[in-house]
Amino acid sequence: MPELTVERLFSDPPLFGGVPQNPRFTPDGRYAAFLRLAPDDRERLDLWRVDLETGALDCWVPATRLGGVDAGPRTEAERAERERRRQFAGGITAFAFSPDGRRLLLPVEGTAFVLDIERDELAAVTPAGTRQTDIRFSPDGRQLSYVRDGDLYRYDLDEGREVRLTADGGGIVSNGLADFIAQEEMHRFEGYWWSPDARYLAFTRVDESPVAVSQRFEVNADEVTTIPQRYPYAGADNADVRLIVLDVTSGDMTEIAYRQEQDDYLARVAWLGARLAVQRQSRDQQTLELTLFDADGGNAETVLRESSATWINLHDNFMPLPDPDRGFLWTSERTGASHLYVYRNGALQPMTSGAGRVNRVLWTDGRNALVTGWIDSPTEQHLFLVPVDEPGPVQRLTGEAAWHEPVVDSGGQRVLDRLSSLDVPGRLDLLTLAAGAAPRPRVLVEERIDADHPYAPYRDEHVTPELGVLTAEDGQRLHFRLTRPSGPAPEAGYPVIVHVYGGPGVQRVRNEWPPMVLQLLARRGYGVLELDNRGSSNRDRRFEAPIYRQLGSAEVADQVRGARYLAGLPWVDAGRIGVFGHSYGGYMTLMCLLKHPETFKAGMSVAPVTDWTLYDTHYTERYLQTPLANPDGYRASAVTTHAAGLSGKLLLVHGMADDNVLFTHSTRLFRELQAHNLPFEMMAYPGSKHALQERDVSIHRFTLLLDFFGRNL
Repeated sequence: MPELTVERLFSDPPLFGGVPQNPRFTPDGRYAAFLRLAPDDRERLDLWRVDLETGALDCWVPATRLGGVDAGPRTEAERAERERRRQFAGGITAFAFSPDGRRLLLPVEGTAFVLDIERDELAAVTPAGTRQTDIRFSPDGRQLSYVRDGDLYRYDLDEGREVRLTADGGGIVSNGLADFIAQEEMHRFEGYWWSPDARYLAFTRVDESPVAVSQRFEVNADEVTTIPQRYPYAGADNADVRLIVLDVTSGDMTEIAYRQEQDDYLARVAWLGARLAVQRQSRDQQTLELTLFDADGGNAETVLRESSATWINLHDNFMPLPDPDRGFLWTSERTGASHLYVYRNGALQPMTSGAGRVNRVLWTDGRNALVTGWIDSPTEQHLFLVPVDEPGPVQRLTGEAAWHEPVVDSGGQRVLDRLSSLDVPGRLDLLTLAAGAAPRPRVLVEERIDADHPYAPYRDEHVTPELGVLTAEDGQRLHFRLTRPSGPAPEAGYPVIVHVYGGPGVQRVRNEWPPMVLQLLARRGYGVLELDNRGSSNRDRRFEAPIYRQLGSAEVADQVRGARYLAGLPWVDAGRIGVFGHSYGGYMTLMCLLKHPETFKAGMSVAPVTDWTLYDTHYTERYLQTPLANPDGYRASAVTTHAAGLSGKLLLVHGMADDNVLFTHSTRLFRELQAHNLPFEMMAYPGSKHALQERDVSIHRFTLLLDFFGRNL
């Protein structure tokens, strides 16, 4: 039986490269198109399709067909966006169909490739040697729009002509690009929005001059680069984000006065028919207003207001009804959990209530809506049919216990269901919806571990994790996923590693195919516990609220609860419990080690926040307010405050070009530990940013993990 090594995890062929990514229906309804890792290169994505009638599967557009892309080096904006999107593969990473279905857009390495689908003719339409960002079709399909060097352009596909739309971009000013805070913390990656009739183009003009310049050092293998970075530290000024509407025909521009206070956030923008729908979030994030504007900026009408004693979670569930004059769908947590509402006749009416939550609104015809969410357990996600014409019973459409990520066709009749579970690595099903009948899934593509599958040599030793529930000190349910080592336990018991993230906005414990790092550890004699503590996502406001104004307290208490549960299991050695995490998980690793040395013997902390005054505005202030308003909360939440409590073994890991959690976080902790004469280990990766995704860095980092816990657990 071959050993599952770190090198094998990051080598070709990819172990699970066949799982479809980003599936969607082709406009003619004949195929499902999706991205898939190339069998000979785990870092390259190709475009595939499957015939929905015959089931025939083929690689439609291999990335190699695009040839060498002459677009020059990646721009800083493009590199930043890829990091924000956590987009680490190359090749074809996105695709889009024109509304008339005649063309396919493939934005690759800053170049817009357009495929004439009927003729199968592929051409690059943007100028050679340039790089474009956020390339999209206009709603009429006759134009492309994109950003280059801080300015907006459109390209007429019929005339083959490029038109520059703005002229003041460059340096600290950009047009049509989401700013750092919007991308990293608000998950708003768009900086421009076409009106449905393609007459208007709303866009952001971002001026970073209010953000103070700080010097960031990027340490590479052969040089140190000083980068004057405008990083918005907690409590400091943000970039100035203006919203402008361009009349594409006349060239006239109008600024939309969406702000009530200068430091309000532009949270979301969309069109509701001929009106612009703007979501404004207050700086303290306790208020969110949705205001409708005419294209000329007039006739402003605030149609709804959300408020919270803690913070408002942003979402992407604003969906106009087919007749936008009749209103729109919306999700709100005003009753404590996320539920579906319909806005019409000037009022917000609830369509769901009770247990569970609505996560995403996928489709509506004005009578019904298709949404994802859960009712029974947050470890599964399902597709539901919800009446919206008037309240009625909610129908669950996906039956298999799994995590479902469905895509609905334009008519709401068919669904591409991408699913995974603890027993199913990945599958793409076709569901045909019919009134009054439960849909029967038909398998289109399945990641089946047969004799020829790359994971086949390791399948016999695969360990299926188990899901469970614990109770927090306030009585709330804590879901966990536990992976036990295979084979009989030694007399002293197994060591266990708590693999933690623990931060808000993330859920780790799901009924889905487990990450391979769990198998790597289980095969080497470690149990692995993952637990979603209070403050993590996909629950309700009550579950999130305990972290407000102080981080690293309720979350750590819940992880300690998990460790105590482990200590009571007959196969666990309670004296050998370690902890490991990345980013917020790195922060949690440190807080667990420092605040509870009696529980955790060793920890590996990767890219941790150590002092929240060094992190950005929108994320940090959401939970801690500003340093001026909550100095005690910042002090109690800082790792450096507790550094003297280190008694276990610690390994600190950080990328030396990290522009999100700056390397300064680790160097500040280095100095604090040294001041207390406390020993620790460290590893720094020259040139690596926050994700540390380079193949050689990944291999080295996980080899280091095995070595560190091998020596200390």
